[in-house]
Amino acid sequence: MTDLLHLPMGLMWNMPIPVACSLAVAADGIAATCGQCPLDDAGQVQSPGDATAQATLIARMGQGVLSHLPGFQPAFLTVYHDCPDPAEVLGPLAAAFPQAALAPVRLPHFYYPGMRVEVDIYAVATQPKRTCWTEGAAQLTIVRGGPLAFCHFSGPDMSACLPLLNRLDERYLLGAQWFSSEAPPSHLPDLASRVIPPDSGVSAVLIFANEPAGATTTPGGAILRQAGRFAWVSAHGTTSDLAQAAHQAMDAIALDRMPGFTPLKATTHYAGGAGPQDLHGNLAVRHARFPRPGPGSTGVPVTGLARATLAIDMLGLIDSPVASA
Repeated sequence: MTDLLHLPMGLMWNMPIPVACSLAVAADGIAATCGQCPLDDAGQVQSPGDATAQATLIARMGQGVLSHLPGFQPAFLTVYHDCPDPAEVLGPLAAAFPQAALAPVRLPHFYYPGMRVEVDIYAVATQPKRTCWTEGAAQLTIVRGGPLAFCHFSGPDMSACLPLLNRLDERYLLGAQWFSSEAPPSHLPDLASRVIPPDSGVSAVLIFANEPAGATTTPGGAILRQAGRFAWVSAHGTTSDLAQAAHQAMDAIALDRMPGFTPLKATTHYAGGAGPQDLHGNLAVRHARFPRPGPGSTGVPVTGLARATLAIDMLGLIDSPVASA
């Protein structure tokens, strides 16, 4: 593993409870942040209710994080928001990161009163190159740079997206997060969870590798896909108690039985309420089982999941090969 770097939480802002994640993690030409939140150093929401002001604050925070990762350039931002018009949050972020692709994901609500936006930043150690296609009402954007390519597509329904999805070579698909009431097409790998969005339509955040991805499972039975040194694991929990659901997902991922796996970024979607209790309950479980120092981490409430109450996806590095299933 080359130049593994963890930036500590608290460097730019903080959570109101103890966490075991990193502000950002960088290795092998890829950097991923935790979900950047409009919080101060005591974990209090800044500019409550003002989505544009919070996005402007997060843009400055993101630039500050990247200043501690010399050589890395922003390539792709997943923008979680609760705005009827995503332009409220996309404008300040596009101005701060003009070379990066922005993937808006609408949430029904956040976990802290007054919070309106949270942003994941992926950066690469080479100049990112962006390609965009449009087919009817569907759009596809791919950002290539280094060992991985990040992709966002959106459309009114899955059938409208198919012409663009058919441009993608599924053999190279490493990881995916689907935001749709419809199942993805059968030629694309079906991962452990699918988020039901609050509005109609389809969108997805996809990660592609530069070589074909092999598929198998973790020692606990979670989905495991690998392409070279990069791997993606995906697992879910189904119980109504979100802490127990987090235990189910972490049991399936089985980090304690994958000593060759180093998580860089963990993303958790859960069907929970608008208060902090649901987040804090499942976060405590997840973070207690992260290796130290922990990965970048994001956890957000969603309207629902197709087959779960909570789902955890992890992008990481792995030392041992994966045999194709």
